[in-house]
Amino acid sequence: MEKITRIEEFEFKEKKLKVEQIYYYDKENDIYYDDEELGNENLKKIRNAYRKEVGLLEDDEIKNIRDFYNLNQRNFSLLLGFGEVTITRYESKSIQDKAHDAVIRSATDPNVFLDYVRNNKESYLKYNSLESYNNLVKLINNKITNDLSDSGNVLYDEEKFLAVICYINSKIENLTKTKLAKFLWYIDFKHFKDNGKSITGLTYVHNFYGAYPLGYTEKLSNKKIKIIEKYSEINDSLIYLIDDCKSDYKLSIEEEKTIDIVIDKFKCFNTKELVDYMHNEDAYTKTKQQDIINYKYSYTLSI
Repeated sequence: MEKITRIEEFEFKEKKLKVEQIYYYDKENDIYYDDEELGNENLKKIRNAYRKEVGLLEDDEIKNIRDFYNLNQRNFSLLLGFGEVTITRYESKSIQDKAHDAVIRSATDPNVFLDYVRNNKESYLKYNSLESYNNLVKLINNKITNDLSDSGNVLYDEEKFLAVICYINSKIENLTKTKLAKFLWYIDFKHFKDNGKSITGLTYVHNFYGAYPLGYTEKLSNKKIKIIEKYSEINDSLIYLIDDCKSDYKLSIEEEKTIDIVIDKFKCFNTKELVDYMHNEDAYTKTKQQDIINYKYSYTLSI
């Protein structure tokens, strides 16, 4: 069974569109068909073709604006003054109207978005702490002044994020979400210490279990990362393991060198040992819960 691509014509919301569609092809019976996953992808292509035709943001463009501020769908939606699930709909199956599109598009300007954040503070605080809100305001102000100190002097790069996770997962067995968060932190801070910049551009916050990437759960929801639940007799609870990861991005020799140093240091640590080790770093002892961990702490890193 092979996948084939062909251009098809559709009439969608009174617009005639030519859209690339992907199907499985049964050569023996000369049949084209799709499954639920391909069907959803094909529908997405039709919706985005329509958006492009009428001058609306495509769903991935909306997500990119949201990712720029490290926000999940609900928080981004509330801060724009929308309903809780509005952005979720726009990034999945619904098409935004021109009024909402204009609001989302204007949020690409951090100065404008900061006004939205201030105007919709109460909505945000229904689900988030004041510390989280203050960190967000700081993040936006940093973007206004082009201050990248909280992300290691580089912008967040989703492809590198995926590539680093895949590299770690290929060398570490039973990689839990918590353990991965510590590996990512040590890798970014070690690379910053040695090279003056992080690899992924992630911003990290002080969490009970150590350093965690801002928007970590949302970032791990990427379709190229497969996470499974597994019962742990040691912890007497469910743990979340990185089961599979796909990336075509090629890391540089220097980036792989940094990752290998961190892996060699911690490959025999279990999750608790790694968390306890990180708790002794200045980055943890000199910051408070939900504080953004500045990359200046890389200079006292233990590795």
